[in-house]
Amino acid sequence: MQGGEVLNNQLIQDLARKYNKTGAQIIIRWHLQNNIVVIPKSVTPSRIEENFQVFDFELSSEDMKKIDDLNTNERIGADPAEFYRV
Repeated sequence: MQGGEVLNNQLIQDLARKYNKTGAQIIIRWHLQNNIVVIPKSVTPSRIEENFQVFDFELSSEDMKKIDDLNTNERIGADPAEFYRV
């Protein structure tokens, strides 16, 4: 998922309420807990600040699994294995 699509997901919204965070913060935290480098994009100062507010909580293993289960094995962007140099 990407951007608004994942942020509008009911599970992500429920977890955001549970942890008193935004959907974006839940997604960023999930990446961090999976040791995945995440580079959030925003030009809005308040959202940039919000993106840093992910180190004061941790998702439970149960909630991590719920997010994992959203996986449909589909790709949004280009496959990095198929990039080539010109």
